[in-house]
Amino acid sequence: MRPLVPASYHFPTSLKGLLDWSWARERLTKSQNYVIITVRPDGRPHVMGMHGLWHDDSYYFGTSPATRKAKNLASNPHCALISEDMNELIIVEGVAEAVGYDKLPEGLSDASKKKYGWPMDPRSGGIVYKLSPQVAFAFPLKQITTAVTKWVFE
Repeated sequence: MRPLVPASYHFPTSLKGLLDWSWARERLTKSQNYVIITVRPDGRPHVMGMHGLWHDDSYYFGTSPATRKAKNLASNPHCALISEDMNELIIVEGVAEAVGYDKLPEGLSDASKKKYGWPMDPRSGGIVYKLSPQVAFAFPLKQITTAVTKWVFE
């Protein structure tokens, strides 16, 4: 589907040119760096660059319980994720939940070690979160007049 935007933006309204979710999945998986946005208890946003893994249509990331993002997620699990390439911008909005080691997909820790040089392991004293998407948007700059896309997840 298309995102709802003012007509003055001149984005397409037909379904022609919509991107397949596989387009976003590929870019989210290959991204080295991400930006996560959480919300402080007083309503102010908190934005932080970070590493993580897109796996099985969810984003997994680890952090210390002492970080601002962990404190924010403890009081409000709603957050947003932005991919690293602004020319093929992907924004994912969803809910993050802490997951135990027994809930991590098989091979995820090894994938983190391969991608970044360290394993993803909640037993290290940090918290591992799984961000499950509720809605995602794609704004590919070179296809902005044809391919702006919105995905809604159950």
